[in-house]
Amino acid sequence: MNTPLLPIACFAPSGKAIDLDAVDRGYKYLLEQGFKLHNTECTQRGFQRFAGTDTERLNEINHLPELIATIGPCIALAIRGGYGISRLLPGIDWDSLAVAVDKGLIIIGHSDLTALQIGLLAKKGRKSYSGPMLSYDFGCERDEISSFTMQSFQQAVQNQPLNTAVDAKQVYLDNQHFECEGLLWGGNLSIIASLLGTAFFPDKSIIKNGILVIEDVNEHPYRIERMLLQLLQAGILETQQAIIFGDFSSYQLSTHDAGYDLHSCIELLKSELLRIGAKTQILNQLPFGHCRNKITLPIGVTGQISANQNGFILTSI
Repeated sequence: MNTPLLPIACFAPSGKAIDLDAVDRGYKYLLEQGFKLHNTECTQRGFQRFAGTDTERLNEINHLPELIATIGPCIALAIRGGYGISRLLPGIDWDSLAVAVDKGLIIIGHSDLTALQIGLLAKKGRKSYSGPMLSYDFGCERDEISSFTMQSFQQAVQNQPLNTAVDAKQVYLDNQHFECEGLLWGGNLSIIASLLGTAFFPDKSIIKNGILVIEDVNEHPYRIERMLLQLLQAGILETQQAIIFGDFSSYQLSTHDAGYDLHSCIELLKSELLRIGAKTQILNQLPFGHCRNKITLPIGVTGQISANQNGFILTSI
């Protein structure tokens, strides 16, 4: 027997929809997959670069718990990322949002949604999912929509554990074989770094011995390095059992870089971790982030890694 699909409640907490044709394609695709969609009118809002005023977007987030009473357990699917949630964080009703998650609210998105997801973990220790968004992932031309992404999305919303294998050389792994178990957390690196030192960044006791998964887009490797060093010098990275690099793309190197690239950035991070005696392992090439094929990653659950020089398996419990 097939598990009934949860309804999808769209929400637009960040940037306004730029391509309304992509939004329309996303609607139609999800309807064809058997989902029922609610609050689709949120894509029509706009104020400056945002999907509505701060008040409109904050009210929409704080209205999410009411959906449980009206349509039952459901998926809160972001339209797109961009920027905008950071300015809303102090006004979010975290208590009500946590209760809604306990009753079956599944929050999914990536990019700017990391602020909401990490805030929910920091404030209430609740689970969310870093995964696809309506416009960015499901609004592509039909032949560009990833079946891999949809399969991982469906497995996540049906409460199936994550189980993904990466078949790629692990050039930063120190050991022939590495296994660990810890809290899965992370998302967009720029957002994570921006939350450091705020009330919306998890206490070290929560993320100690964790598995940090990161991704970013349009960020030159030197900026990535700067953010990683900020987290390292703040005493965050050395407490992690593993750092997993997802997709880092859409940046441009120049002759000025003179050989400096993302590999150089990660090598520096590895050397700094070794210098301070950290046992943190670095893995790479997870299909995660601003990429066509992406996993839907649970944030705030226990994860397990089994890795060797030729790849790794990441699972959730």
